[in-house]
Amino acid sequence: MSKPPIDELQPGADGVLRVEVPAQQRKAPRQARSIALVEALKQTARQILERYGRDELTTLRLAEESGVATSSIYEYFPTIEALIAAIYEDYRREVRSELLTRIAALPAETTLYDGIVMTIEVGLGLYQQKMRFDPEFSVRSTHYDELVRLDVIKAREELSGSATQALMSRFADEVVVRDKDKAHFLVFHTLLALSRSILLERPAYLGEKDTVQMLARMVHGVLTSAQ
Repeated sequence: MSKPPIDELQPGADGVLRVEVPAQQRKAPRQARSIALVEALKQTARQILERYGRDELTTLRLAEESGVATSSIYEYFPTIEALIAAIYEDYRREVRSELLTRIAALPAETTLYDGIVMTIEVGLGLYQQKMRFDPEFSVRSTHYDELVRLDVIKAREELSGSATQALMSRFADEVVVRDKDKAHFLVFHTLLALSRSILLERPAYLGEKDTVQMLARMVHGVLTSAQ
């Protein structure tokens, strides 16, 4: 069963709001051998997820296919969800790095609107993949991330920089707003909040092309308003 929307979370009997933190890796590997072991676990688990789906990713199957003992799996990942969270974080980092590279390498004739469309397609695709990895984990971790964004709870370490900054830099001649810091703030949080709301409330929208177009027009309007 998925968690209720953020605005339905209620304090407990003692008046304290309890937030369920998504499962996380138990500890980070430090030695070369343990680093290789954790990477093997993540690679094998990701292959199982992508080929067969979440239901087929069990500790027993993971141990058999990776050649790693179940005791070693639990040493680093207390639950399968913790492993999925680590896999998704790696995937998110990969996608972000590739997106920033793609923005920087866009041909000279590319327009700001084209860059926005590409960025939104990649962002929504990231959430689609999150759902494919594990729908329940996707909902729970997205609720948590929204609470972080709203500063309800302390943020975990975040990656510096953003695709919004990269776009505004790459297409500086088309960004004509008076206050660029304000424009960046509005675009960054609008895309983040809307993408997460879509995942939580209207996941079917993630794969619909007009979702990208509607969001792109909105962002383009913010970045090209001279008022």
